Amino acid sequence: MSKPYVRHPLMAHRGYASMHPENTLEALRAAAEAGVNLLEFDVQLTRDHIPVLLHDESLKRTAGIDRSVCQSTLAELEAVRVGLPTRFGDSDKNVRLPTLEQALELLPANSDWIYFIELKHESLRAFGIELVVDEVLPLIYEHLAQCVIISFDYPCLLEVCRRSDVHVGWVLKQYDDVSQQQAEALDPDYLFVNSQRLPESGTPLWRGAWQWVSYEAADADHARALYARGVDIVSSMAAPELQRELSQSYLSDARDTPLG
Repeated sequence: MSKPYVRHPLMAHRGYASMHPENTLEALRAAAEAGVNLLEFDVQLTRDHIPVLLHDESLKRTAGIDRSVCQSTLAELEAVRVGLPTRFGDSDKNVRLPTLEQALELLPANSDWIYFIELKHESLRAFGIELVVDEVLPLIYEHLAQCVIISFDYPCLLEVCRRSDVHVGWVLKQYDDVSQQQAEALDPDYLFVNSQRLPESGTPLWRGAWQWVSYEAADADHARALYARGVDIVSSMAAPELQRELSQSYLSDARDTPLG
């Protein structure tokens, strides 16, 4: 079955997180099967330095367990379920905490899937930039064409660029003159910005070789407004749903446009 037409690219923020527990193999697989090939997820390190997919440093929100992932070994976490019980109830109660290695095994070679791997500041602070980069880079060497390292942490991205040719994306904390100067110096492949931090409408986005990614699009109208602002890629936890809405809107507009 062919994929639906998409006029503008969408990114699945933490996978298809509106329908499946975020940062899980199930969420990544569901987004890709729905035709969204840009897949973003977060990475933390366990106490024994194993990269795992998790946004928070604590497991309290996703697993209902008041435990630090950075202070737990992978063996201690293997039985942990991250089905977001407060949101999904028992529907995904058996979903486990995946490792980065498991996520990479899910990545089809020579496909159009692209992983945007966010290195989280809690692990960078707990273990140091060099150690986190030491553990992540070797895992993605065989997938460099399909992986992008992203982070809020500017020095982390400098270290990644110093060590490898992997594509990088900087997630902006602020949209200001200082950040613009840093972006020009880093020259990342992608610049991520919270849609609420964008400048006033009518103000052009910084120009550069990078692609702009904005998050979190609430609905199709919001996504259209972001594209109109000059955003290249819109990120959403409901990316497959937005894709369907945008595709239907495009096809409807095409039918209503007279030929000749």
